[in-house]
Amino acid sequence: MTAPFEWVKGAAWLFPDGRLDIVPGFHDEWIAAHQDLAEGCANVADVVTRLGWLSVVSYSQGYVEFMIRSKADPVSVSLCVEHLSRNLGRWENALVMTMDEEGYIKLVPADFADGSSPGGKIRGTFTMD
Repeated sequence: MTAPFEWVKGAAWLFPDGRLDIVPGFHDEWIAAHQDLAEGCANVADVVTRLGWLSVVSYSQGYVEFMIRSKADPVSVSLCVEHLSRNLGRWENALVMTMDEEGYIKLVPADFADGSSPGGKIRGTFTMD
């Protein structure tokens, strides 16, 4: 386990308390080997929807992917935004995929500038100044 919101390269699970568990390989292999922690889960979608953990994969070149329960799930959205905001400068492009809809939401560091609402962008809402 890492310290809360620590940046890691590769695959990891982001828990609701901000800690990450590094996955030394593929998420699905980790799930199969850790049924004591992910009981009854067969794949990443199961873990994300049932347990509320976020799947995070940080690639080279500043690219990171998140899988969250839903853009309507305040815990998932907040966790994703908090992780990205604490690690500005370590990423350039983030894709957030939700388990309840097709497609993804793209975030860039400018979405975290003063007056911006990255959580609103994920939720599909806009704020008026």
